[in-house]
Amino acid sequence: MGHGERQESAFFDLSGELSLTYALLDNTRTWRERAVHEILLRDSDHVDASISYQIRLPLELVRRYEPAAQVGDRARLLLPLTLRPKRLLLNVGLVGPEGNPASLILRRDAAYIQAGYMSFVDERPLDEQPLRGALWAGVSDYTAWAWREKYLGVAKRPRGYRRTESDHAWRARTLATYLNADLDFDISAQEVARWLRRMDDARNDLIDALSEGEDPESSSECILLAIPFMPVSPGDITDIDALVEEFCAAVDDMSDRAKRTLAELGRRWHLIIDTIVPIGRPCIIKLTEQRPWPNSPSPDLEQEIAIGDAATTHIEIRAADPGVVLDRLRVVNLEGKRVDVTVGHDARTTADAVALYADTSIPPRVVRVGLRARPRRGYRRPIAWLQLLIALAGVTMLCLPGTLKPMVESLALLTFPLTLAGAVVLTRDATSLAERLLRRSRTRLMVSIAALWTVAMCRLLLHADVEWAVSAWSRTRCIFGLIC
Repeated sequence: MGHGERQESAFFDLSGELSLTYALLDNTRTWRERAVHEILLRDSDHVDASISYQIRLPLELVRRYEPAAQVGDRARLLLPLTLRPKRLLLNVGLVGPEGNPASLILRRDAAYIQAGYMSFVDERPLDEQPLRGALWAGVSDYTAWAWREKYLGVAKRPRGYRRTESDHAWRARTLATYLNADLDFDISAQEVARWLRRMDDARNDLIDALSEGEDPESSSECILLAIPFMPVSPGDITDIDALVEEFCAAVDDMSDRAKRTLAELGRRWHLIIDTIVPIGRPCIIKLTEQRPWPNSPSPDLEQEIAIGDAATTHIEIRAADPGVVLDRLRVVNLEGKRVDVTVGHDARTTADAVALYADTSIPPRVVRVGLRARPRRGYRRPIAWLQLLIALAGVTMLCLPGTLKPMVESLALLTFPLTLAGAVVLTRDATSLAERLLRRSRTRLMVSIAALWTVAMCRLLLHADVEWAVSAWSRTRCIFGLIC
């Protein structure tokens, strides 16, 4: 039994102590000792992702609330586990420390906690924040799905405008439609444009504070996006006018640290879990989810990963299909500038896996890790060779002599074996992942086979006499008659 431990551990319920959650959010690298990100390429549209955190709940922090706490005691608390971009979470699973239960709290409940944390960082009470913190709750609760899929997906830019005029007019009109879907009063694009101009200085301050470039989907850089998610809704246009003024005044009075926190609040969620952890002892918490792999059939994968929220960060990307190889590792910041992985980092790339160790004391805090997945040569070479043979056969067909009978025999000799070989290659079993990566090659092969048949038919039609054509047509009718 070590120093400071009792024979029987005590249990403390600190789930109501939000100031403890704020203190943990304030400096995650002191208690998150290691983060291990694992990404598995399994199917054509999603990747399996897991994050394992080795954490150690500081004893001195718990003793602020329970002076009798000792190493090895257990505490229930609301633990900020990780940061995730604001998109839908799919197939989420949680494994708590030492077999203890763990549950992800609702996004709306987490939004109130993050609004309180924003007030904590700003060092002003929640009652002195815009709408008594309701605006920050809306900024935190906002999800980009409705804006991106429902409105950006259907809105079209008007024609006949210069690019800058078109973008501003299109965004104002789309935001007006977005707000009118939730509010009962009619908002015009001109009023939205006026609010955007008023918030422009505050938006630039937040962008500069975070140093990640502009994000047009951020709810803190455009608080109009957060209005439908606020716990209280504006009653009329004058309420939105007042809200915009409050927001601009609040940002103007903030410290740089508070501006960074607010800017990040509009782009990412803090995933907060209700769990029980040992005090002062290392333990593991694991989060699993599925993430979208967009732009099918593109072989390029890119994942946004927070590397600055733990003392050390390890990243591993693997392919479940042994017929797939990984290469072209690249690490960039959120502005698209390459991050040097040779200084403070260590990267290892093999055909089966890509591993990266990140020194989290070196900025940036959040990076995009990308790579390219491609089929092994055993999958690619048959298609490439077959396409080459089809191309040579097509050229040969164009050079055949015009005598009909030898031409028919030559065309049959060239067309049918290559078509059969193409059918075998196209119907070859492949995993969902390989199907994504081979889709373009297979499409090109099908087009090549169709082009080969087109050349063959054109040669026949151009050199066949009328008597032969009538005879062929009669035989074809007889065959179809027998079949029917």
